Amino acid sequence: MVGQICKVWASASKYIRRQLLQKRAVEIGVGTFAVVPARATVGEDKALPVERPVFQPCRMLKTFYKLKCAKTKIPDETPSVQLDFEQIAADIHFRREIVEACIHETLLFFAGALRDKKEVEFSFKGIGILAVRRKAVSMTFLDDFLLDLDATGNMLAALLEDSRMRAIVAFPGKNDFARLSQDGVITLPRLAVETPHQASAPAISLKPRREPAPWGGGARRVSVLDPVFLAQRRVSLARQLAKQGERAKAKEAGRAR
Repeated sequence: MVGQICKVWASASKYIRRQLLQKRAVEIGVGTFAVVPARATVGEDKALPVERPVFQPCRMLKTFYKLKCAKTKIPDETPSVQLDFEQIAADIHFRREIVEACIHETLLFFAGALRDKKEVEFSFKGIGILAVRRKAVSMTFLDDFLLDLDATGNMLAALLEDSRMRAIVAFPGKNDFARLSQDGVITLPRLAVETPHQASAPAISLKPRREPAPWGGGARRVSVLDPVFLAQRRVSLARQLAKQGERAKAKEAGRAR
């Protein structure tokens, strides 16, 4: 199952990358990827225009889990799309229902990690890494992706000379990506826990619990409320099951008397 989820997210990342290269924003349920104009300082205070990617967590996610992140305005005229489950499934020859279930399961796991105040690293193949450190959200991007995405031709100079631009490059352990917690770090989409400061330690797999899908039987698009809704729904279902168990025990006790 974990390998299946990784394959689905690799295809989803490919879809996100393709849309960003066409300057479209992509909503993935927990937030939005987009391309925004920026200015980099090079040489003696010379400003160069560049195009850079950003990731903005959705407002409900930030509010519900009290997350902190840099605010970046996505231009209103930016066209926006959601994850296309049909296309993602076709690229890896999976059924659409499997792709949607895998993506929802990962988002649910992500929401659970945020609820438990865990450090999280969510890797998007060919794009970069979304990291959550003590409720602070940062997104770092692979340097080749930054260069491919920028249509101005100024990104290489910006990365070489502007420290602020270098800060968005995914260099594990050398910038905002650095791990802070002494506890295990949840790595997605592998659904595993890695122990910081122990590079040789193998990752511990977190096999997902096989529960009924809380979003129902019908297929639907990912909503920005999904991670919050699913986390709340899981708690609600657990409470209902606990109450049913208590009532059954009370009933058996009454019969015994």
